[in-house]
Amino acid sequence: MTTKRPGATVAGGLVLAILVAGTLGCSDRGTDAAPDFADPAQVEARVRATLEDLAAFGAKRAGSEEVARAADYIADRFRSAGLSDVHGEEFTFPAYDLVSTTLTVRVDGAPTSPLAEAFAFSGVGRAAGEVVDVGRGFPDDYVDEDVAGKIVLVLRDPLYHRSAQYLQAIEHGAAAMLYVSQAPDNLIQIGTVADPEDGAGPIPSISVGKDDGEALVAALGAGRRVEAEIAVEATVRSATGRNVVGRLPGALPGGPYLLVGAHYDTWYAGSADNGTGVAAVLEIAEAFAHRGGRQLDLVFVAYDAEELGLFGGYDWLRRHVIVGDEPMLGWVNFEIPAASPLPGLRGLAYTSGAPLDPALEDSGTSALYNAYVGMETVPALFGGVIPTDIQGMYWYGLQGFSTASDSPYYHTVEDTPDKIDTPFLADAVLHFEAALDLIDLVPPAALDVHDPSVWKIAPTTTTGASGVLDVDVLVTDASGAPQPDATVKLWLDVDDFTRVFRAQATSDASGRARFVIPAEALARGSGDRWVHVTAGRTHPLAETALPVGG
Repeated sequence: MTTKRPGATVAGGLVLAILVAGTLGCSDRGTDAAPDFADPAQVEARVRATLEDLAAFGAKRAGSEEVARAADYIADRFRSAGLSDVHGEEFTFPAYDLVSTTLTVRVDGAPTSPLAEAFAFSGVGRAAGEVVDVGRGFPDDYVDEDVAGKIVLVLRDPLYHRSAQYLQAIEHGAAAMLYVSQAPDNLIQIGTVADPEDGAGPIPSISVGKDDGEALVAALGAGRRVEAEIAVEATVRSATGRNVVGRLPGALPGGPYLLVGAHYDTWYAGSADNGTGVAAVLEIAEAFAHRGGRQLDLVFVAYDAEELGLFGGYDWLRRHVIVGDEPMLGWVNFEIPAASPLPGLRGLAYTSGAPLDPALEDSGTSALYNAYVGMETVPALFGGVIPTDIQGMYWYGLQGFSTASDSPYYHTVEDTPDKIDTPFLADAVLHFEAALDLIDLVPPAALDVHDPSVWKIAPTTTTGASGVLDVDVLVTDASGAPQPDATVKLWLDVDDFTRVFRAQATSDASGRARFVIPAEALARGSGDRWVHVTAGRTHPLAETALPVGG
């Protein structure tokens, strides 16, 4: 991974002035004292209190009562900060209800039963067979390995997403995937492993603790025979998600805006992922609401159902950008902006083509993160995905930047407020406020540009004979040059996020690919219907979507 460049020296004292903006006259939460939004100690106290508040709701799983209460809390915080038009935006999505996970392992015939939990959208049913160690599950790890009908053992890699590992297991014919967590104290790390729009995946996939998993790795390394039997029982149901939105108007006519967001759904208490992100959004919203004097609107959003399938971010893209055609100039995404004090990955990725990099460097924000990279690096590392809400916005060509940090307690029951480096989180918040102030000085036209590293997709649709939908897709690079031999994927979602059709083609010499969506697929569902198209080489380099009439 490319490491950060040293932060540039701040010229003219501008950022210093931003960071020490005056004390603001309003009541702090829980006190009668006027808060100072530039005082690191006060900022830390507030973000710590927010982390405690969010953790008190427990596991805020998408579609649960707990996540609904957290949404109400965030909306109340937006209102008390003075944001306008605070409201919720609902969408439907498939939720995965795990009933039971069973794992029995035999080492040279001797049975053991390590604690295990199935991933969300794991395949259901039973699988049994010999266990094969494939390291971190990269494509090269399967070379000369016969895993057909067997159970692959993979280690968690923070830079190679579990969904990519799962796809590799499926492509190589494995009967199941056994995943070795990397959290301390033999804690089990969970998450989503397959596309929720498709329902449960084709093979079971379960997670075990680091100690138990490494014992299996050692047994296999010693030439011992390891076998496993896995059983997963789960159901998929329709659920309702809710993005929470508030607005801080700027001075420019027409309301051009930056979108500042973080997801609030979690697997457990979720203090790192993503209480830190929500705390950053709320602190920035409150600070800027009391400061005023901006040219760009700031729209704040707390996304729901990110952990299942990035549904909140995709709903925003569909609703506000594609259908609403709003003057959104870019996005700021807080995905685990801080974690534990221990050394580890702290990442900040930014798009190209707009003057975001200078603002991040001149504010000193880039120097806080030990991995400061272009956003195009992220899917190349993570196996073709950007595992956070702005994936669709980035592949659509919009500008922005996102954080990402690795926590030892990621997706475990011990991701709690006491594990968070709150001084770092407070420092990061102050620097991001300074960066946003520098971006606010940029002419909007300089931000309203397509990312040059992102391709463009132009689909056109025609209703054909017998009610089918013909889709003609033109794939170009950012400059408009046609891209032949690109992998083009298309799918149809109904009822917001239930997939009923998918197809794949290769673009021809003119950069075109053609698809036919059958009438039967178009007739399914009763809600919104959306065609999504991606295109790229080894992974997507562009994505777009268009609504389809019912």
